Amino acid sequence: MRRFVSKLAYKLNDFIAYKNALGIKYDTSRVYLLELDQYNLEHGNYDLLTKGLAEGWALWHAGKSESQDRSWIPPIREFGRYLRSIGESDAYVLDDRFSIQHYHAEVYLITDEEIQAFFKACDSYVLRTKLLGRPYVFPALYRFLYCCGVRCGEARKLKCCDIHLDDGFVDILNTKSYRDRRLYLSEELITYLRKYDGAISKCFPQREYFFPGGHGGICSPSALSSNFRNIWLSAGLKRDGKVKPRAYDFRHHFACANIMRWSEEGKDVHAMLLYLMRYMGHASLESTYYYIHLIPDYFPQYSALSASTEAMIPEVEDDEV
Repeated sequence: MRRFVSKLAYKLNDFIAYKNALGIKYDTSRVYLLELDQYNLEHGNYDLLTKGLAEGWALWHAGKSESQDRSWIPPIREFGRYLRSIGESDAYVLDDRFSIQHYHAEVYLITDEEIQAFFKACDSYVLRTKLLGRPYVFPALYRFLYCCGVRCGEARKLKCCDIHLDDGFVDILNTKSYRDRRLYLSEELITYLRKYDGAISKCFPQREYFFPGGHGGICSPSALSSNFRNIWLSAGLKRDGKVKPRAYDFRHHFACANIMRWSEEGKDVHAMLLYLMRYMGHASLESTYYYIHLIPDYFPQYSALSASTEAMIPEVEDDEV
């Protein structure tokens, strides 16, 4: 593991230890802090987070990529706030010029028509492989992502002992920031997963993971993403735009579909967001509000949803939503 090497090293280590003590893994953010540390080493090697250092790094980072992603901003801002909280009143906190208030994530919102085409192609595509269990795993795994809106990593790491089909729920454990939760399933999904479990158990009788990889162990991220891409193309769906559809976009679809359904049913969407936040494992309600501002970009008829929450667009990390 790379270490911090500049004169800010011990403060950065203390900051990450503080985050870990709060139950936050902070792995992705650590990468950005390592970049800040290296930038500091090459530009004066200060032992204080100065305005010149913080803004210099921020401008350098913003200029090295064409992406609008600004998920690197919160860790640097929080580091400055942390230093102030422990008595370093001169520590600099990035101001609103570096806000991601107007940031629109590069999200692909999958349509209902694309979902139908995807699963139709999925059920036939997986029959082409001779890998043990593959015809059962991916149709079930992608349907689980679609129906439950969990993160891809959470689904891949599900163990058989976490699945309680007789009681109608699954336990999502050891998650991002340790926000464990219990998800209750629809009867239709329970019936489907029972059939899947019976079939895959014949392939891997002693398996540990509910959705195993080709050799019975954990399913790899690359297998999940590459098979999604191949099935998408096999369905004749386009993938030539700037934003490419990914398996993770099932999660975005889940959130947006629920919000739009509540709106159509006349429910208080803002009140319902608390339930969605808990179900999806968000750290805060602000991360769930992200979807209220995302929907009008794709579905203008829902623009009224965001009218009362203009100031609540969150600073979100890559996998927080």
